[in-house]
Amino acid sequence: MNISKLSLVLFIPFISCVNTNNKNAQEDHIKTKGEIETQETVEFNTLIKGTGRPTIIFESGLGNPLNNWDRVQTRISENYKTISYDRKGIGQSPATDNPRTIENLVNDLDILISQNKIDGPMVLVGHSLGGHIVRKYQHSFPSKVAGLFLIDPTNEYLYEEIFKQMTPESADSMKTAWESNYKNQPIGVYNEWKEVYTMDQIMRKNPLPTGIPITILISYQRNNFNTAKNIQIKKRLFSDWQRDKPNVKILYTTNSGHYIHLEEPEWVITELEAYLKKLK
Repeated sequence: MNISKLSLVLFIPFISCVNTNNKNAQEDHIKTKGEIETQETVEFNTLIKGTGRPTIIFESGLGNPLNNWDRVQTRISENYKTISYDRKGIGQSPATDNPRTIENLVNDLDILISQNKIDGPMVLVGHSLGGHIVRKYQHSFPSKVAGLFLIDPTNEYLYEEIFKQMTPESADSMKTAWESNYKNQPIGVYNEWKEVYTMDQIMRKNPLPTGIPITILISYQRNNFNTAKNIQIKKRLFSDWQRDKPNVKILYTTNSGHYIHLEEPEWVITELEAYLKKLK
């Protein structure tokens, strides 16, 4: 489905949808559609580039393959070891019949890290739903993570707050439209989508840590879903994330939408490089 048409259906929600502007992404999804992997020893489709410490691991948004990180990873790998990968059922990694709960996604990330013999330190870069995954991973394995760099991450209260501003009929209509669209996506994408509301509930018990540096890049660009009112809600929620946490730095843009790393890659690269230099 063309991304512009998809945005009309989904009103560009704050979690990732499939970035079908990317021809390679389309082909990757076709390759794995219907392929089910039941063994937990699955080898992830992984791209490793560069050398140096810390190791930078890129975690994509819902349904997005590793090539979403191509431009950013290539530049960052000039000075650091970098890893991007396809989660199960995404891109060229085989799917699984296990539910894609936040616990399973975190476990898969830990398997990836073990398979590649990464002993730290690590910086986790998460986009959208990937923000939930890297935050939960850090909460589960705090000694392994030196820092978090989040790109328009999912906020665990956002949907609830947005729906409160709508009539019940409008909220139900939006939820139905999202569900209908994702049911027509490849199985790996839909299986991630089915867990998003439960993930939000779980992440409310996992606030941002105070002991490591965190940089967050946020989009406040206006569109059909990001009305002035909804953007104010988003600003308030991210301000809550930052309250009483001097280790959290928030930067925002109105020049790009949810996929900041695709629309403004140079800005993302500049901020990530600055973050990593300070970490040293």
